[in-house]
Amino acid sequence: MEQAFVVIQPDDTAIPAILAEPRDDADFVVGLVKGNLIYFEAGSDENRDAPEGWKHVEFRPTPSAKGDPGWLEDKYIGPAHQFEVPAIAEEELVQACGRAELKASAGTSDGAPAILADYLIGLAWIESELTKFGSRLSGTSAVGPFQITQEEWAEFLNANPRSGYGAFQRFQALAQVTCAQFLTQRDWEALEAEAVTAGIAEPEQSFIPSFLLLFQARLVGARAAFAIDRMHAEGNPQTPVAEALAPFYPEPGDRDALISRRRRFLLQGLAGHATTVDEFVEKTAAVLNEAFQVGFSKLKQHFPEFAIPPVSALAGGTPWLAFAQTEQAFWARADVGETTPAGKARVKDYFSATPYRPSTVEPWCGAFVAWCLTQAGAPIVEQAATAKSWKTWGSVELRKGGLTDPKIRAALEGAVVVLHPGKDTGTTGHACFALSRMENSRKLTCIGGNQGDTVRTEAFDLSRVASIRALTQVDMPTGDEQLILARTIYGEARSEREMGRQAVAEVILNRKASPRYPDSIIAVCLQPFQFSCWNASDPNRAKIIHLQPGADDDFDECLVVAGEALAGTINHLTDAVLHYHSTSIGSPGWVRNSPHAFMERKIGRHLFYRGIA
Repeated sequence: MEQAFVVIQPDDTAIPAILAEPRDDADFVVGLVKGNLIYFEAGSDENRDAPEGWKHVEFRPTPSAKGDPGWLEDKYIGPAHQFEVPAIAEEELVQACGRAELKASAGTSDGAPAILADYLIGLAWIESELTKFGSRLSGTSAVGPFQITQEEWAEFLNANPRSGYGAFQRFQALAQVTCAQFLTQRDWEALEAEAVTAGIAEPEQSFIPSFLLLFQARLVGARAAFAIDRMHAEGNPQTPVAEALAPFYPEPGDRDALISRRRRFLLQGLAGHATTVDEFVEKTAAVLNEAFQVGFSKLKQHFPEFAIPPVSALAGGTPWLAFAQTEQAFWARADVGETTPAGKARVKDYFSATPYRPSTVEPWCGAFVAWCLTQAGAPIVEQAATAKSWKTWGSVELRKGGLTDPKIRAALEGAVVVLHPGKDTGTTGHACFALSRMENSRKLTCIGGNQGDTVRTEAFDLSRVASIRALTQVDMPTGDEQLILARTIYGEARSEREMGRQAVAEVILNRKASPRYPDSIIAVCLQPFQFSCWNASDPNRAKIIHLQPGADDDFDECLVVAGEALAGTINHLTDAVLHYHSTSIGSPGWVRNSPHAFMERKIGRHLFYRGIA
């Protein structure tokens, strides 16, 4: 990777300068002075073949600026420069985490993403207390709010070559938010892959990592974290954590270095004894629980319209809970169990509310949720038998750190809770309904099916929660196609130039023409989890829902673009382009998981794709 070096002046007569060729009489490119910074990569093609005593370098006024390349004699190249991450206002960092969640949740089929703002803020609080951006992990190059290392930044750049980020933006706090989002999603996918490798599978189900497991992956790596989670779940909690780490860090020096730099979680007591698996899980769960509370409080302070989205209760309440409680009474009967005729027949009834109709009793938590909602006339998700699918249900995500907040608690009862697997639930994950009470600050009381092979009420540790989705009253926009399209363009691209706005409009028209999407402009614009400006949790929604002509100049320009799009006069993209995302986020899962994805154009701050699966 490229590095920065300090320019030195060996004597008063030597004047450092970058030249057009590696020889003393070559054309002059730019003069340098002692203390300037020059940039080069030792392993670049030019420097591998460079004449002895010369380096191909670049001088830039700032680390990320375009500079003046050329050749510089080695005698003028001093030590490597150690950059620092400048402090920024806490408000900027918090709002950047909120925007990362909003952008990451657009266009996904998985619903609520791994990237939740309160998790990112909590992670930064754990790593840097939100203000201490120097290196805090001994023996590494880690710096910044998320303690991103040079190796992690290089991985981020390699995975996102068109993001617009450069090697030295690792030293910008806001750029680290995007990298932290990428690393979190990477770990999520790695944990899912570990479950597949371990043979953890159930029909119609996929493994659901918890935020605790994601945090542990950040500390010790995804493979080691998954193994520790299995040990804890399978009855080996007293295994020394150093022993658990050994297969993944076979060199004692590497293992000891990891334990030392993460001593807060991997060592116990004043004497510094290595923790057991159980102690590691307990300690990380306690710290993460506090971090979520910090994350929510910071969002509430600096981004209140995002921290507590509109959560008006439904006019009819949550009648599906009454059906769940009736079923709990039914399953309490002595003659009802998973293996009895009455129990098998009931489970079959639950699956009748989903597209999946197994011939035998299979994990049925998702089917139970679907059946209760269907009985109450409430909406359900596609692939309702799959616990993970319930991460897309409802209109808003309720934040774990804010469950004691009165406004959030008002929407908690009847919310669908998606859980990491644990004792007495499925081996891949679980879905159930939240009740309105907290057992304590770390446990959420829920009612659900397939809990201990029955329907019952029990308290689950918040560390297992992957998502809490509430169905709330959401006002719907009114207006014709041009008006709704203009509002969507305004919400998605008002900061773009005309071509960027037109490209967003083209994607919407392309979707209308595609059999994969609704066949009206309005339905395409308002389809859940597609255009983030319409998400109930996005503060943008309140700004655009009632916009009318004359509201401001940008909106009037978006109205013109919408009219051009509907008239078919815009032609920047091919008809196959159905997706785009902001350059300010890492490559989303829907890009990485599409083998035929092709980035057709970069227009403004958006990348436009065809070939998305």
